Amino acid sequence: MTAPAAKAPKETAVSAPGKLFLIGEYGVLHGQHAVVAAVDRRVTGRFVPGAAPATLLVKEVVESVRAYLLKDGGTPPEGAPELDSADLTSGTGKLGLGSSAAVAAAGVGAMLEAAGCDIQYTRALAFALADNAHRAAQGGRGSGADVAAAIYGGVVSYARRNGTADVQPLALPEAVQLIVFSTGTPSSTVDHLRALEAYAAKDPASSAERLGAIGALATDFIAACDNGDARAVVGTAARANAELSALGHVIGLPIVTPALAEAAKLAEELGGAAKPSGAGGGDVGIAFLTDRGAAETFRQRAPHIGLEILSIRTGASGLRREPSARERNHVER
Repeated sequence: MTAPAAKAPKETAVSAPGKLFLIGEYGVLHGQHAVVAAVDRRVTGRFVPGAAPATLLVKEVVESVRAYLLKDGGTPPEGAPELDSADLTSGTGKLGLGSSAAVAAAGVGAMLEAAGCDIQYTRALAFALADNAHRAAQGGRGSGADVAAAIYGGVVSYARRNGTADVQPLALPEAVQLIVFSTGTPSSTVDHLRALEAYAAKDPASSAERLGAIGALATDFIAACDNGDARAVVGTAARANAELSALGHVIGLPIVTPALAEAAKLAEELGGAAKPSGAGGGDVGIAFLTDRGAAETFRQRAPHIGLEILSIRTGASGLRREPSARERNHVER
């Protein structure tokens, strides 16, 4: 008896968004809360039968999904996802928008769709597989918050405790306006994480206290959002910037660079706040303002202090299936 032929993999395009940390950087690595927003710049991907993984991260994605499917009694598709992350970069290089997490999310989505799983109904599974792959590629580093934003989209509060991720949707007060800007100087997240690890090994008590303070501010930020208190959101962001600046001094690598400090000063003059998003040391920052006129003034003055305003919106949808070329070209008659 001849075994039935294996079904050809589904030809489906998927995409996943990049992210911005609104608050909670560094603390989230040690069980504290953070708030992360998905952005309207995306990694796109599709499964290519017979292809080999192009990077270590994609290799980990393939292995993560294959292991799950085999354990579940499924048949892993033979091949690998092909992914395009150009939307999360700029002329000066990376922007710090979580491109590797979005690659992991889109890669897992492409693999699952190729295996016949509808990613619309398997978000928890997609998160677990993408998180595993992302952490494996980073040598066990990372909180998974950026992966959560890429999978679930919107704005989420996030904490990882005892290996379990807690992901909850969160709404910013309507009055809060976020302005995303680039300092024009890419930074190394890994270098900052290594510096933090060295500091924690040298002075664990002080490190725990500082990270706890950052986490407490994230908790205050979440409460302010739940209460619809825009001014409290801005005030918490300003205090978070100060905590990150102090942390940079003690780890020996700047988190709030001179450019980011100038952004914070300008935002404060306009009744708002500004801070790094992510590891800091360059990359992107966010201004938090509650007045439309002040927001427009920030945009106008930013280039004069060396900042580039980025056309980035937050709250984008998470991992999703994209229309195929055939679907996009279809015209109802």
